[in-house]
Amino acid sequence: MPNLDLDPRIQMWQAGLLQLRLPEGGEVRSLTAAEIEWLDRAAATEYIASEKQGQEAIFYTSPPPDFHLEAADWYLRPDDRWNHDPVLLQQMIQQFPTALFQLSVSGQSPAFYPDHTPDYVDAQEAVMRSIFRETVRIGWALPQYKWFVMERLRKTTARVTHDDAVQLLAQLQQMDSEPED
Repeated sequence: MPNLDLDPRIQMWQAGLLQLRLPEGGEVRSLTAAEIEWLDRAAATEYIASEKQGQEAIFYTSPPPDFHLEAADWYLRPDDRWNHDPVLLQQMIQQFPTALFQLSVSGQSPAFYPDHTPDYVDAQEAVMRSIFRETVRIGWALPQYKWFVMERLRKTTARVTHDDAVQLLAQLQQMDSEPED
């Protein structure tokens, strides 16, 4: 890769495309057992890319503006499931512990709607339909909604209760829609 000015390098880093070039003989830090477990669980619940048990969702890099080799570590890469600037993997593990990434009651990856269990009532179905309409109005895809739920409720969409759904709907109704490209 040719040497780039700072602004293009930062933009490439923000897009998750700026891999760290290690000096000859240099090696990336091995992932810890906790990091591997987090990647596996987050990938199984489809909160990050599932290829290679989530390891395709990370890259080894150092942050701008200095890109110092000493600051290199594993970062979550922006993609169609995580649409944010890169963030340190360790920071994600602290903010969203592995235990939060729960499958649905039926053992499936969380989808938009929670499983229809005996606790799932018609009133919740009506609220979930309203939530779906709000996410369409806002311009969100399923991954954006899933992370919204994780950030607000600290649980997967598979574990959303009726009370949770009412709370989410109120928050979504306060949001503006995303501008058209």
